[in-house]
Amino acid sequence: MAAAKDPAAARLVALQSLLEVATPAVTLQPAAERIIDACAQPGDVPAQVARRGGRIASGYCQLHGWALDLIGDADRASLEFRVTQLLHYHAEMIDTCLKLAFPKFRSPRLEQRRLALRGLGEPARTLRDARAALALWISDLERTDGVEPPH
Repeated sequence: MAAAKDPAAARLVALQSLLEVATPAVTLQPAAERIIDACAQPGDVPAQVARRGGRIASGYCQLHGWALDLIGDADRASLEFRVTQLLHYHAEMIDTCLKLAFPKFRSPRLEQRRLALRGLGEPARTLRDARAALALWISDLERTDGVEPPH
């Protein structure tokens, strides 16, 4: 109950919870990269890629939803908001790759886009960096008894 009455403690708990969401998102990245790579291979993409990719995309969507619940009305320039954007990007990227690999209608243009897929890109590193920054921020808050560092 003390966390509900103490804004600094509540903030710390929210940040710790966001870290608990960001950590599995980073852990999922290698599997997501494998799905993207499999979707970009010439020829027919095995159906198991769609099943595995669907589970990964769903996992990122779930993590994104949890992160949104945790950040409330955080400033759009905040680290917390950036983490939610990156989780959304990861989910959308996997979804897009699956749609390109398993289209309702094939076209040369879609096939060209599919073969050009190259992984999660810079947002993957940015999410890892954001997760590390979040962990450092939490560590600082824990050391200073909940006093927030200047922004």
